[in-house]
Amino acid sequence: MNPLILPGRAISLALTLALLISSCTNRPDTQVNGPLVSTVQMSAMAGRASLIAKVRNPVTSTRLGLAMLMQRAEELVRGNIPFLVDPPPRTSGIPGSREFAASLTRLGLPAPTPGTVELLVDGTEFFPALEEELRSARESIDLQFYIWDNDDISVHYADLVKRHGRSVPTRILLDDIGSTVSASLEPRTPAPAGFRAIPDMARYLRRDSSLQLRRILNPWAVLDHCKLLVFDGRTALLGGINIGREYYSEWHDLMVRVRGPVVDQLQPEFDKKWRIAHPLGDLSLLWTPPGFSPRAGPPPPGSFPIRVLSTNLLEGRREPLEATLRAIRASRSRVWIENEYITSDRILDALISACRRGIDVRVIIPVLPDDPIEKIMDLANHQAAGVLLRAGAIVYRYPGMTHMKATICDGWATVGATNLDTHSLQISYELNISYSDPNAVRELARRVFAKDFAASKRLTIEDTRGWFNPFVEPLADQL
Repeated sequence: MNPLILPGRAISLALTLALLISSCTNRPDTQVNGPLVSTVQMSAMAGRASLIAKVRNPVTSTRLGLAMLMQRAEELVRGNIPFLVDPPPRTSGIPGSREFAASLTRLGLPAPTPGTVELLVDGTEFFPALEEELRSARESIDLQFYIWDNDDISVHYADLVKRHGRSVPTRILLDDIGSTVSASLEPRTPAPAGFRAIPDMARYLRRDSSLQLRRILNPWAVLDHCKLLVFDGRTALLGGINIGREYYSEWHDLMVRVRGPVVDQLQPEFDKKWRIAHPLGDLSLLWTPPGFSPRAGPPPPGSFPIRVLSTNLLEGRREPLEATLRAIRASRSRVWIENEYITSDRILDALISACRRGIDVRVIIPVLPDDPIEKIMDLANHQAAGVLLRAGAIVYRYPGMTHMKATICDGWATVGATNLDTHSLQISYELNISYSDPNAVRELARRVFAKDFAASKRLTIEDTRGWFNPFVEPLADQL
């Protein structure tokens, strides 16, 4: 008998017993796991990341660990250089021009593909669009989320997806850390009377359903932060919104709905991760998958070039970082950013250089939730805001939590899942799109930036002062 089988069965039995015990401990009228359930779930998640992931994927996990170590060391050096480091642009043309787009392609970024972009601002627009796409799907539903929470909204949409999954082949990918940790973080909205939080959303989604679900395990705490939903291979939704009460009604956020041939670039992103998350792990990579068959069809009316940008540590892809840096460095008139975090030294150096060139640099940061990691990042955000204010930028604080990830440089825009911090730009799996269609960029400027500039408080240098900020900054460089 294989010696791994007995320990594996013992672990499985222990976790099953713990889950049976803990499933009775979430009290009614709660939107979050209780302490005992949280402890069990966190322990199970840690076991999957430290043991199962490395047994299933020994080669991939080793490569990932070495790549992350190199990124961490690089940032440790880069983040402590005491002077401005911002090389001149290697692109030609103004961001938004054909010349600039051609320069990005020559630098090795993916070539743009035709499609359309529809903004879905906040949960009030995203969740009805999700329901619409679920109803319309006939051939396939592929959903990847960083977080599928365990509150009332999460259960409602789990039931909805399970119902549609009975008639349409449905695959779900969930990041293990994101979904497990979020189950212990309570939203502001109280639970409906009698509601009991679901201890393990992955188990709940699988129960009494025909859908397929795989967890994205997290060796070395490398996250898959992407949100990508593809329906029938013809329509995709991507951006910052997860499934949960915060995203439904509490936070300010953005998704986009894209149609056209660009979806043929997005479907393989899902398929590749689905394959890597196979229970056989690295062994599943030994056979060649069937060839990809484009399904998106011809460009719909109003299509324009859209570039898909990914961060993938194993593949050495840092496309959102590279594209954003090139756009900031080539900017001639404006750089507008709304992001949860603005702590990357590379991005800050480029913004300082833009300020010195007289560019209209404006940044919107949020009021972050009150937990230890977010407190560190809030202090780091304010340290960065002070640096930008001294350089001549305008910095706003949104009156609440904005989870937006949107940037406009002149006539070029990028939106998606990527935060402007080290982990998102260089380590986590991330997904953005960029485009330069004048009407689409104007709509982003009008519907997001103009409204949020007006709603936000303009910060002063005094607002950003804090004796602890400089000490937090080096730590934030690694987050």
